[in-house]
Amino acid sequence: MVYSYQVVKFQTISFVQGTHWSQSVGDKGILYKSLKDPFSKLIVQSSNGSKKLYHVPKDRTVVVTNDTVHFLGEIA
Repeated sequence: MVYSYQVVKFQTISFVQGTHWSQSVGDKGILYKSLKDPFSKLIVQSSNGSKKLYHVPKDRTVVVTNDTVHFLGEIA
């Protein structure tokens, strides 16, 4: 499986299966770490209203800053 690095402008973001994420605050923004195999999932809604579901592999960190989310993952 190939994962690509995503930088997405978002309006809202939902971390699906919320118990599978750890959250911390770093100097780059809010950091969410994926804790579960095979995937933790997140839903990103962009400013035009479209929603996309992404899979994020275990032990990867998602960085949320202002209205941008940075993560390694694949679209579901």
